Amino acid sequence: MTNNITLKETFLRQIKLINSNRKYGIYFLYIIEFICGGLLPILSTYMLRLIVNAIEIGNTTEEVTRIILILCGINLILGVTSAICNGIAQTKFLELRIIEFKRCVSLYQMMDYEHFEDPEFSYEANNSLEALSSDDMGFQGVYHNLFLILPNLFSAIAFTIILLILNPIIVIAVIISFIISFYANSKIMKYYDSCKKDRNKENKKVRYFYDTLFDFKFGKDIRVYNMSNELKKKYDFHIDTYIDVIKKIANKRFALGLVELLGLLLQDAVAYYFIIDSFVKEKMTLGELSFYISVVIALSTALRVIANTMVTMTRNLKFTQEYLTFLDRKDLITRGGNQKALPKDVPLEIVFENVSFKYPKTEKYIFKNLNFKINAGEKLAIVGENGAGKSTIIKLICGFFKPTEGRILVNGIDISLFDTFEYQNMIAAVFQEVNIYAGTFLENVVGKTTDEKKLKRAKECINRVGLEKKVEELPKKYEQPLLKVLESDGVDLSGGEAQKLAIARALYKDANLVILDEPTSALDALAEATIYKSFDNLVKNKTAIYISHRLSSTKFCDHIALFSKDGLLEYGTHDELIAKQGVYYNMFMVQGKYYREGENGNGEN
Repeated sequence: MTNNITLKETFLRQIKLINSNRKYGIYFLYIIEFICGGLLPILSTYMLRLIVNAIEIGNTTEEVTRIILILCGINLILGVTSAICNGIAQTKFLELRIIEFKRCVSLYQMMDYEHFEDPEFSYEANNSLEALSSDDMGFQGVYHNLFLILPNLFSAIAFTIILLILNPIIVIAVIISFIISFYANSKIMKYYDSCKKDRNKENKKVRYFYDTLFDFKFGKDIRVYNMSNELKKKYDFHIDTYIDVIKKIANKRFALGLVELLGLLLQDAVAYYFIIDSFVKEKMTLGELSFYISVVIALSTALRVIANTMVTMTRNLKFTQEYLTFLDRKDLITRGGNQKALPKDVPLEIVFENVSFKYPKTEKYIFKNLNFKINAGEKLAIVGENGAGKSTIIKLICGFFKPTEGRILVNGIDISLFDTFEYQNMIAAVFQEVNIYAGTFLENVVGKTTDEKKLKRAKECINRVGLEKKVEELPKKYEQPLLKVLESDGVDLSGGEAQKLAIARALYKDANLVILDEPTSALDALAEATIYKSFDNLVKNKTAIYISHRLSSTKFCDHIALFSKDGLLEYGTHDELIAKQGVYYNMFMVQGKYYREGENGNGEN
């Protein structure tokens, strides 16, 4: 992903987010920490000088104790104030990250579906979202790093002034040490970033095999096919590979750490030489000796903290830079036109006009110059071999993808003229991959609501798909939680039950167009027939599209469209296609033969 904004612009945008979210108190916290956090090391070093001087000039124990108690009291006040500020600030920073995370979630909900089937986009998105992944990394890390830098900057300025008065050469030595430290840490971070791709790649593999070994969904297959040892070997292999990448980073860190140590030794040698030389020549007292040595140590420490934090902050800004650049992309959301959804009682007529389609970033066309019509209020069955593009047609009708060429009309209106969300409000679909959410039975159909009319209608939809008996068996009936992800008493539905619940959800929406994309694959033939019969009654005045491998379910449809890899092969009613004795006829007869043989086999047993 190309970075369109600089690190400076990234930093300024993060500061502006404080204003736009009305978190002005953060500025006050920064100021308090700048003063209190900065004064703490200064007073600590000065306290040592006062104590030594008091002892040196012969002050009594009570006088020395009084000095210590006063300075300790001041330090305690500053320390407590700093700690409170730090705690409040981290909460405020977290609030900003949560606000930003919500903004990101909203973007994900609105962005065009086609991006989710693009592996390259998925990789870019995951990298960008690392900025919001933890408290001390990326987005929130920048605010925290600034909170660390400010008090150390205050201390460093004060200590530098003190040492400049003593001997400017000491300050030069400390600054050189700081530059070496900053350079070493920058190199370490750059090397760390250069290994990011390999690190993420191997970590992804480790996570996959870890999840496979520990996910109960794979438990039966692992045991039946004795896959445990093989999976463990692969898991161990990828862990070793991942550790090798981490070792390279650690070795680089060690080598550059030695360079940083040499700079620190050089600084200490120069500073201690001039300080001790002044003491030997009786240009300073013992208290001043201890004070200046403490100042050198404190300045060195403050500068190293600043150097390390600046490097970390730069890295965090890069994470935020990727994230903000991702959010700034103009191609993520295309809302279409301004056309509103048609009234719910208006069935849809769908016309494909010379539609050609290939998936983004591919060269192979799924179909070319496809022309066919779905009449308003009719039931159409789409059948055909695997890879014929049946599900792709559904994705186009749903508006998930746009035709590469040609156009799709709904009641004479090009679907590109509809507002995307308005258009999809006219469609209720049940797809092959059924998704059950960690909520109650009712929430999976109607969502979170207390509206009694909506709840009553949702229960009716659940009952009409044959789930009434299942619900009655549950302790909490319609309020029974599903899945064990959030609730310990969550219920896992069978594949067929999950499909029935998804169909109930589609019924409840009461859309102009109903699509069933092989939603009954986990049901037996009898249950499937019951579902389709129910649907036949429920969608009498709506347009309905069915995709199914079982051709027996096509009998009640008004028309059947048979697709092959060459496009639309046959079109007509069930009786017309049977009379034609073409591909549909042969498929229907073959399936009928297997059903009859299965029934005979069961009878003989």
